[in-house]
Amino acid sequence: MRRSRPILLPLVAFLCLCALLAACSQEKDAFLNRTFHRLTARDNGWFNAHEKLNELVMDIEDAHQDDFDQILPLFVYGTEEQSRNAVPDLEKCIDKCSLVIERHSMDIQGKEKNAWIDDAWFVIAKSQFYKRNFYEAERGFTYIGRKFKGSNRELESQIWLARTAIQLEQYAKAQSALDHVRDAKKLPKGLDQGELSAVQAELELKRGKVDDAIMHLERAVGLAEHKRERIRWAFILAQLYELKGHEEKAIAQYAAVVKMSPPYEIAFHAQIFQALASNKGNTKAMRKKLKSMLRDNKHIDHFDMIHYALADLDLKERKDTAAMDQLMTSVRVSTTDTKQKAKSFLKMADIYFDDRAYIPAQQYYDSTRSLLAETHARYEEVDTRARVLGDLVEQLAIIEREDSLQALMGLDPDELAKKVRSIIRDREDAEAEKERKDAEARELSQQAPPPPPPGTGTRGNWYFYDPTQIGRGLSNFRKKWGNRALEDNWRRKDKSGSAAAQGGDEDAAGKEGDVTDHKEAEWKDPEFYMRDIPKDEAAVAASNGRVCEALYVSGMIYKEQLKDVDNAIESFEVLNNRFEECRYTPESHYQLYRIYLEKERAGWFSLDGVGSQTYADIIVQRWPNSEFARLVLDPNVLMGDEVRRKEEEAAYREVYLLYRAYSYYPVITACDRVITEEPHNYFRPKYYLLKALAVGGTRDVSGFRTALTAVRSVFPGTEEAQRADELLASLDGQGGGAPKPAPPSAPLYTKGNGPHQYAVVVPNEGNDISTVRSAISNFNQTYFLNTPLEVLPPTFLDPQNQIILVNTLPNKMKAMEYHALFMGNQDLLQGINNMGFPCFAITPENYVTLFKSKDVAGYLEWFQQQYLDGQ
Repeated sequence: MRRSRPILLPLVAFLCLCALLAACSQEKDAFLNRTFHRLTARDNGWFNAHEKLNELVMDIEDAHQDDFDQILPLFVYGTEEQSRNAVPDLEKCIDKCSLVIERHSMDIQGKEKNAWIDDAWFVIAKSQFYKRNFYEAERGFTYIGRKFKGSNRELESQIWLARTAIQLEQYAKAQSALDHVRDAKKLPKGLDQGELSAVQAELELKRGKVDDAIMHLERAVGLAEHKRERIRWAFILAQLYELKGHEEKAIAQYAAVVKMSPPYEIAFHAQIFQALASNKGNTKAMRKKLKSMLRDNKHIDHFDMIHYALADLDLKERKDTAAMDQLMTSVRVSTTDTKQKAKSFLKMADIYFDDRAYIPAQQYYDSTRSLLAETHARYEEVDTRARVLGDLVEQLAIIEREDSLQALMGLDPDELAKKVRSIIRDREDAEAEKERKDAEARELSQQAPPPPPPGTGTRGNWYFYDPTQIGRGLSNFRKKWGNRALEDNWRRKDKSGSAAAQGGDEDAAGKEGDVTDHKEAEWKDPEFYMRDIPKDEAAVAASNGRVCEALYVSGMIYKEQLKDVDNAIESFEVLNNRFEECRYTPESHYQLYRIYLEKERAGWFSLDGVGSQTYADIIVQRWPNSEFARLVLDPNVLMGDEVRRKEEEAAYREVYLLYRAYSYYPVITACDRVITEEPHNYFRPKYYLLKALAVGGTRDVSGFRTALTAVRSVFPGTEEAQRADELLASLDGQGGGAPKPAPPSAPLYTKGNGPHQYAVVVPNEGNDISTVRSAISNFNQTYFLNTPLEVLPPTFLDPQNQIILVNTLPNKMKAMEYHALFMGNQDLLQGINNMGFPCFAITPENYVTLFKSKDVAGYLEWFQQQYLDGQ
């Protein structure tokens, strides 16, 4: 018996090896085979990929910064930059699961025997989704639903198919996928029905059906499996209630969110939004709660928002003075949240604007504009109001100044000296108050924010090596400063005067200080006020001329840009009553005629008999041969002029479209005809400029210069002349750069959706071509591990440049994905994609054309139009 053991052990080992080898077969449907492949698929590739994907998704969600001024997104998918940063890890997830499918799939007689293969496909599709490769994700989820019917991933893949279709704005397909899930006879126990309802709510929001979204979101909150999702969806539900005007429901829902122990930002905003949602009833309890929050220093960075909420309560109770005090306090205590400061400025500006207090309104709109992101929904409106009101305030200041000077003119010397001293004292008091407020603001701005709590880092990486931390920091930066370009003096709107801030010499600083002291001493000198006082009839006439013009211009601003006809009437009537005859007296009467005519057409009638006919009679009697009299006597003339202008505009648009189609010679012919035959054409300056641009398109540099000079000479002071000056400066090598190449005479390239190459044009001078090629190869291995790409040896495009080609991207979509990642990469391609090298996708056929023509600029313009503009 003892001698048989050496023989038995090898025999057992041999039998186990045979069993293991037999179990490796993917084509045999036996218990041992299924068990082996399921265990190996689950515990090796799929588990690691699944955990990595979950970690990436969690990092994306943690780095997300919510904009509480908008309805929060139901699901957080991250930014394009975060997707680019996550691509290497997502590619690893795809690679691991692809290997699982390749080695452990047991597709026997059309049926998959390995229960973990659908899970592997699901991880691949989700990875494509978070890469923002939505079409590939759509293919993956569709395949799972079709191939693995009855599996645990079939219906879940349909939910994710709906989420993908929503991102692609394919709402009918999304609804079809969700209906497929709901029509199932029996839903699996593990299916997240809260997610199903939340996706349906997201779809309804995209369709603009808020009421339906509320219904589905109410169900989602009750069925949510995870606390994080429940809190987020409950908060959004409260926002939707508020949006639809369901005040009591919104307040109750915000209160429910607070009781869920949410993260700090959501908890704080839920309490603030309770106050903002309140439109009626007793606000005493709400005020007490907000004031108690002001006593808690953990809210110090949000004190501005609390004061804003208190101001909102005051406004709803018509306590305008108290509201303005709260808004001023909100601005004064603001620390880091420039968005809230902009909201407070904007609220004050709107209040003053509605009250027609245009001077303070202009100041607050101007402050708002300096803080508001250009992507804000009201940015254009704020910018326009700040600019228009700035023009109005300038005219009102002229009137005030000239009236003050004329008033001083009538005083005797003693009274004049006393009045001037009073003016200087008032300004000294104003300057002292301004300095006090500036000092308070500086003191607040110098308060350092508290250090982050310990243990908030992730994975112990140094900040600048951790893409997630960088993404979070960038989100915080954008939250505070908006989307700023990476450049010197990025905090300055006007960078023209930044030299002193960059360390100019002490003499320059001293001179600047002397100038400042001189200006300060100047306004303290009584002679500063006396020297502009009119001293003779000619000076008085000139002063009255400035007042007349300012009154007319301010009246036109009221009428045309602010649509404030009452103030417009007042400005024009003041002009007419003050001056018997000045430069703008006829125009002022005509504007009053037009204003009253429009009011009468709307049903208004005058109780005192003053109306459009009053001013029509004055115009005809005093200026019978004027253009205004002609317009009053025959109103159809004005209508005919407007019809002609619209016809000429349509004709100009047709010629401009020819220019955009590179039909330069027909454009030149059409412009010459208008210039010669239509001297009164409204768009004559534009035709001159368009002709010049068309001549430039034919590459006739001398003719281009001559045509631009003609624009500048014939129409000085116009926008077209300004544009001509810029182009002439470019031709002369001024204005910050060499002359821009003219566009190609005709498109030389053809569209294609098939295989593409990617090209990088690298100047020989100052660049190591082999280093560039190596960096591109490393980028390909990191970001396109599963796509076989080859970096071809560089080829001389011309004596100054070489071109590096990447072969072969299977289609246009993949080529544009490559381009987006290539241009957005911030580590492997530093020194390549940020150096201005021409980089573009190109079909093999178009590459042949490009290589022959050497016209890289022409292809880049075509690439911009056909590839980038269409995305």
